[in-house]
Amino acid sequence: MNNIELNTNSSKYSPNTFLRKDVQYCLKKVPADFLVEEVPNFYKPSIEKQIWHFQLRKEGMTTSEAVTNIANILEIPESHIGYAGLKDEDGITSQRISIQSPSRNIDTHAINAHLDMTSGKWLSLHEVGCFEENIKIGQLVGNSFRIVIRNLDKPIAHTLAKQASYHHAFINYYDTQRFGVPGGPSTTHLIGQALHHEKWEKALSLLCQSASPEAQSAQKWRGKTEHFFHQLDPRRLSFYYASYGSYQWNNLVAEEFQRYHQGLHTVRSSIPYVLPTAYSDVMTFAAKTSWYPFIRFNIVNGKKVEKQSLRPTIAHTFIKIIDLNEDHEFPDRSSLTIEFFLPSGCYATMAVCQFIHLANQQIFTV
Repeated sequence: MNNIELNTNSSKYSPNTFLRKDVQYCLKKVPADFLVEEVPNFYKPSIEKQIWHFQLRKEGMTTSEAVTNIANILEIPESHIGYAGLKDEDGITSQRISIQSPSRNIDTHAINAHLDMTSGKWLSLHEVGCFEENIKIGQLVGNSFRIVIRNLDKPIAHTLAKQASYHHAFINYYDTQRFGVPGGPSTTHLIGQALHHEKWEKALSLLCQSASPEAQSAQKWRGKTEHFFHQLDPRRLSFYYASYGSYQWNNLVAEEFQRYHQGLHTVRSSIPYVLPTAYSDVMTFAAKTSWYPFIRFNIVNGKKVEKQSLRPTIAHTFIKIIDLNEDHEFPDRSSLTIEFFLPSGCYATMAVCQFIHLANQQIFTV
């Protein structure tokens, strides 16, 4: 793996507000502004195996936190609960999970009894059926989104609303969610780097300050430092390694893009990005460099396993304009509601970032 100087600035400003002299917008002002529906793989039903699938809806917690809560209520190990992808705590999300339980009857009522949709932090579980397979990381087609973009300049919003839909291509960067949790510093890639080089003390110190689901238990840990990481759910440990790989991939792709094109340098939640300034540059880059190598990390039998794969440099989607309104959250500004689908591994916030940025370039450079 190529070594890249990692950014150690861990400022805590929100990644959901994007601001430059001529571009401004806000995502996730309220949870209902950001709706996510996971599109799972096809699973073959079974009446013999006791692998139950459920639809998990949640708000105000990560997938990892939801799994911990469910496991505690059902009194089963977290490893008995499978999921395909990690959904953020900002927004209202829906995804399929699987539960292996010695009891045929999994008490969803005990879980849903904790439901308080006015609290801002809740989950609900609804039975889908019995299937032959557990759900594993990566086993999803993608995600569908319905997003309200707020605090938009009126000329941009009204110009975008003149069309019913758009074909949108964008650089397929990992967005800020990959590198931290809302309200916390963007340091998961730094934790992954420390783990990769077996700098256990540094990794634990960063984790204690990370506001991640493991932060509190890390703060209380008094045993041998590396043993803390060895006892984590392997899926969580893999996430930190993957975050490190993601940061490096972003930087390498940005460097490659700049070999052929000029771009806008910006920083979002202390993570640097180079954004395209014209769709023609995006398409030219796609033709020249459609894929770029990526190191995948997995924990197998307690050991780190590295595997090189390819990730597309450009993602494509079809954005449908749903509604244009006066923005009641931001006076004298507009809000735009959009819908689109993204394949697994792509970031809706990055799609929106480049959609608005490129729209601004087109509108004000004509």
